[in-house]
Amino acid sequence: MKEFKEIIKKKGIKKTLLYLILTIIMFTPLIIFHKQVTGTFKGTCVATNYKELQKCQQEGRFTTIKTANIYDVGYNYVVDDVTVGKFLDVDLEGYVILTLADTTTADELLAQTGEREISGNFTPFKNKVFKETKEKVEKDYIERFTNEAEIITEEQTRGMFFNYMLNQYDGEGFPFIFLIILVGVIILLLLFKVYEGLKMIVNPNKFIIYGRKTLEKEGNADKASFEYQNGPYLFKNKDIRITNNYIFDTKGYNFTYHKVNEAVWMYEKGIKRYGLVETGKSLVVKFKDKIGMSFPLNLAERKKVMEIFRVKNKNIVKGYSAEREAQYRKNPTALK
Repeated sequence: MKEFKEIIKKKGIKKTLLYLILTIIMFTPLIIFHKQVTGTFKGTCVATNYKELQKCQQEGRFTTIKTANIYDVGYNYVVDDVTVGKFLDVDLEGYVILTLADTTTADELLAQTGEREISGNFTPFKNKVFKETKEKVEKDYIERFTNEAEIITEEQTRGMFFNYMLNQYDGEGFPFIFLIILVGVIILLLLFKVYEGLKMIVNPNKFIIYGRKTLEKEGNADKASFEYQNGPYLFKNKDIRITNNYIFDTKGYNFTYHKVNEAVWMYEKGIKRYGLVETGKSLVVKFKDKIGMSFPLNLAERKKVMEIFRVKNKNIVKGYSAEREAQYRKNPTALK
């Protein structure tokens, strides 16, 4: 029985470390987007001047700009040859906040006069289209302003552009609240797996399954443990061992075993053949206590294991049918 416990403890250590590492990894997007994440909880930021605008961007908050000066810069946002948005110059105290708005919103704003509002998330000019558009607008403004007033230099004109673009086209930008919820749920699930791994280390008996029972309730655990360690083995691979009395399945994080002579039904599952080529490789064995075990085996392994069960159980039924499934559920020992 000690050997079974050690196997489960090792599985528990692997499970704990694996899901602990995954949990740490899941914190990465929250770290990368920490400004946007923290900004999500602060609500909408309203900017009526350049100082407020800078603060909104630095806090990574969804921002509403209020200004009377919104202009069309002459460039459209095209997706699959369809114009879906327009780039605007949202002017705030002489600074250019290049803004992408959907076509309808852009047309409405351009048609209005007086103070207007436009909202979105700030995004850096890393996107190729956004970057190229900013460069084109800068070039246009440099040509216009330097011709209109020689006192405005090219450097001064470039300095008028805010370093981030306001993106209204994507609605409220990336819904970071959804990111927080999604990552939070995943982290909780991963932490639960970590908890399961720790339970396997502390109380391995609960993860050693004999039929429908745990090891604590199985009187032959020592005998089974001896056969698992010493054989003789009728069949053995990485996950499965079959001795004279037991079949052991160590796949995944449990350790399951059953008496070989209690099998009543076996069939191949997911087997597809294309000429001489075979895909799928599962053998399902079901026992009289309505427990089923499924083993991924190649053709040669399946033949060998099926022969072992046939020899050990003269009356074992082979092959699947819906009628047998119904009969097995009703009375496994009467299966024919």
